[in-house]
Amino acid sequence: MKQRWIALAVLLIPLPAWADEPGELLPPVQIQAGGQAIDVQRYGHSAPFVGDFDGDGVHDLLVGQFHEGGLRIYRNLGTKAKPKFDTYTWFQAGGAAGTVPSG
Repeated sequence: MKQRWIALAVLLIPLPAWADEPGELLPPVQIQAGGQAIDVQRYGHSAPFVGDFDGDGVHDLLVGQFHEGGLRIYRNLGTKAKPKFDTYTWFQAGGAAGTVPSG
């Protein structure tokens, strides 16, 4: 079965097999970590990105937050097909917390 992808900014998400109709929107999904909805707990917006940050072959979740440009990494403890996230760690660059410039 051919797998299709949907692109949202730089986020690629595989579509399930039942989403075969062009233009069909998937229902919203609340991403959870540790059994609770992911919430950056700051004003503004967040920017998600999916990539394999620890080299284990499954996609992890990076969430950049508008407030002070913090970058959270949620490591995927599940699989590509069924991701499972727990607590986050702050993205590190050169031994310090990496941030996105703001202002």
